[in-house]
Amino acid sequence: MSVLERRLIMLLLALISLLLIGAAITVGFWWGSHGKPVVENISSAQALRQQDGSVVAERVPQQKPGPAPHRLPKGSIEERRMHVVVKPSPAAAKLDASGAAYCDCGPVAVDLSLVRVGDGRRVVASSPDGNIISALDVPIEPALIPPEPKRWAAGVSYDPAAHTPGIWLERDLARIRLGVEVQQRRDGNAAARFRVGWVF
Repeated sequence: MSVLERRLIMLLLALISLLLIGAAITVGFWWGSHGKPVVENISSAQALRQQDGSVVAERVPQQKPGPAPHRLPKGSIEERRMHVVVKPSPAAAKLDASGAAYCDCGPVAVDLSLVRVGDGRRVVASSPDGNIISALDVPIEPALIPPEPKRWAAGVSYDPAAHTPGIWLERDLARIRLGVEVQQRRDGNAAARFRVGWVF
């Protein structure tokens, strides 16, 4: 076999290896991303009044909506906020002395907050126009609650060249990872290292 043939075979094997590696990366990426939860669409949407008089609420996303209009349970995280204004209907009207129906109530506003507390969700209701007599929350389909992120990590290390052990500790602060490692040296003394990294 000539040198040229050997080089062609090596080039062909390198190309096949690159194709196999690319296919493995593609399959791994697809496999890893397949079945992940779909991010909810929270883009702006107009209100929609339906034939039965109900209203699909206008959707106005806000990253920093300000403080809630009511007290939230301790340790809870507000996920969604709703505001409804209701005009009492004639069915809720009173009768005067002559038997004629009248209603002396103006529109009533109701504020609602969907909050996450522990491993569940609750609804907080209030009204600037009156007192909440009763409130009902009917969970129909349980949602997946994301786990609390793990920000601490600790472990052991080993230097195969010096045959010495070590221990390390790391902490994530937003996108920054800080760490410290203490490694035993060959002379028996300890050497400390500090680490700073970027979480991505």
